[in-house]
Amino acid sequence: MQKNRSIIFSVLAALALFSGCYSFTGASIPAHLKTMGIPLATDNSGFGRSEMRQEITTMLVEKFTREGSLQVRDRSVSDALLDVTITRIADEPVAVKAGEELTRKRATIFVQAVYRDMKQQKLIWDRNFQQYADYDVNAGLEGLNTAIRNAEEKLAEDILLGVISNW
Repeated sequence: MQKNRSIIFSVLAALALFSGCYSFTGASIPAHLKTMGIPLATDNSGFGRSEMRQEITTMLVEKFTREGSLQVRDRSVSDALLDVTITRIADEPVAVKAGEELTRKRATIFVQAVYRDMKQQKLIWDRNFQQYADYDVNAGLEGLNTAIRNAEEKLAEDILLGVISNW
């Protein structure tokens, strides 16, 4: 009985010791990449909201700067490059109340992100991302703009996670 307790104690001690040793941060970033260039996003959506290019780019720069695995630098001197293209923006109904009166809409943003290793001149990945946010139709243009900003924020987070964790 004493021997079993010793074994159990040893196993629990080992588990406690090693439980905090694993981290996802930077797990998939190649070791030779230290800096990231994030040029102004391209907008091929035709949605007519020109400030989206700057908003998405700014959010990406802020997220990468806070996360810290890659330092954001000018594209001409960066080890890696992240090109983002807004391909489509949809503003569609999602909720209707009795009498077929529209109550909520959903703003969805679709982007293509291309992550390149500039040191080895190779493509790391080329992926499509999409995110959405709902808003009350009574909020009008302000509601749409808030929903778009919320969707942009989620997209920036998804792209960051795609780079640092390669999911």
